[in-house]
Amino acid sequence: MSIKKSILCLLVSLLIAGQTSAAIQIKGKFKNWESHFTKQGDDLICFAISMPMSKEPKNLNRAEARIFVTFRTRDNIQDEVSVTGGYPYKKNIPVNVRIGSNNFKFSSSEKFAWLPGKNDEIKIVRQMKKGNQAKVIGISARGNKTTDTYSLLGFTDAYNSAKNQCKK
Repeated sequence: MSIKKSILCLLVSLLIAGQTSAAIQIKGKFKNWESHFTKQGDDLICFAISMPMSKEPKNLNRAEARIFVTFRTRDNIQDEVSVTGGYPYKKNIPVNVRIGSNNFKFSSSEKFAWLPGKNDEIKIVRQMKKGNQAKVIGISARGNKTTDTYSLLGFTDAYNSAKNQCKK
């Protein structure tokens, strides 16, 4: 399992399990976004996170969906954008994230998807700062199409909070 995937699994597992008070601390709440951080040994992991405002189809049984922008001090990782739809994604099918007229194709593995390159991460963060909403469109391993709509209100403040926390 890659480092990126391991960190995502840990963060999502802790968030969903409700163990945020033990390992992950909330740094701030900014409209529809929050900034969180956790420490693992000498690695400080900080992230801006949001839950969708709406999920389609409504009757599909799945775990919580999230969008993250992560910073990790030990590996000098910044602007790592990832999503989880709360279900295993269909193999070899990209997860699409739309912000305005911009479309970003995320690579997926099991329940997580992320952008394959740093340039795409810089571009999407720029769009997230300017946009009003992001739509995450994924296909489950069972073939169900989902659309999660995220508000971007508060993103810039949560992003700056997470980024600044990981500079310490």
